[in-house]
Amino acid sequence: MLAIAVCWWYVHREGIPFLKAADVFAPGIAIGHALGRIGCFAAGCCYGRPTHVPWAVTFTNPLANQLVGTPLNIPLHPTQLYEFVAEVLNFAVLYWLVKRKRFEGQVIGLYMFLYGIERYFIEFVRGDEGRGEVFGGVMSGTQLIAIGLVIGGGALWMMRPPLRSTAAQPSH
Repeated sequence: MLAIAVCWWYVHREGIPFLKAADVFAPGIAIGHALGRIGCFAAGCCYGRPTHVPWAVTFTNPLANQLVGTPLNIPLHPTQLYEFVAEVLNFAVLYWLVKRKRFEGQVIGLYMFLYGIERYFIEFVRGDEGRGEVFGGVMSGTQLIAIGLVIGGGALWMMRPPLRSTAAQPSH
């Protein structure tokens, strides 16, 4: 929260347009999120549902159970690692796009869109409690937020200014 506050203060103080700054910050947000998920994996939080897939993980540290309720000795989806991989891919795409963008908000809009889709589907295999349910249990609160991110990211792309042709115009 402090990082967000400091970034907002700096952007505001320097008069940097919000979407321009957000485009620059987006790849860093993605890679920071990826690294954070490695921390989640190490701590055992944000764990997945029980599974028997070959890449399932089994937590055994009683401290993980005491601190965040991680089920012990049960094979679980490694949702933290799923999200790590998705966020590294997001970072690569966003980093590539930063120098090729054609309008302000393009990079952050794409990140919102990609992350929203990623998170919506990862929620189906998440097993930890605390994300809430909405619409009578039809989806988690996090899935509802993810849908909002997809809509918001898509809206940024739809509201972009018309693209100008870079081809030489004939002179009269």
